[in-house]
Parts: sequence; structure tokens; C-alpha cells
Amino acid sequence: MTQYQWSPPTHPDPPEDQPAGIDGVEWSQAVDHAPVWVRVEFSRTGWQRLPGFVEAATDDRVYVQLVHMGFAHRVWLPRERVTGRQLKPRR
Repeated sequence: MTQYQWSPPTHPDPPEDQPAGIDGVEWSQAVDHAPVWVRVEFSRTGWQRLPGFVEAATDDRVYVQLVHMGFAHRVWLPRERVTGRQLKPRR
């Protein structure tokens, strides 16, 4: 009878589909981590409209966290590509 030998799990390589952002800034305004819709271009899948959350902001750019194809991304985007969204109230 063959005995099972444990081995550590293997993880997939980083995603090839990366978001295209703009240069960030060193300082930004305090934010409330508001939920937003983000329009971002990815290297393989093109333009996507995804839900995300604001992590930092300036007058003309926003640093957002979003998830695409199971991978979390953080990217600086022009403010015009980020719009507010409403979360459903909890019951």
C-alpha cells in the first residue's frame, strides 16, 4: 500500500491581466473608503467596469482597491473614471 506524502500547496503564478493605472502621489487626502464603480483597462481583457473601494484620493486622481478574476489590485486612476455606488442596506 502506498502511503500519502504531504507536500505544500502550489499557488498559481501572478495574473497576466494587469490594470493600467496612472502615476500616484506621495500625499493624499483622508478618505472614508467609499464604495465606487471603477472603469479600468486591463492588459488582456480590455476595459472593465468593476466595483471597488477608495483607499486614497487627491483633487485629480483616486487610489482604488478592486478585484478582477479573483485577484486583488490597487491602482491610481483619474477621478473621471471613478463614480460612487450604493451598497444595499443590511437586514
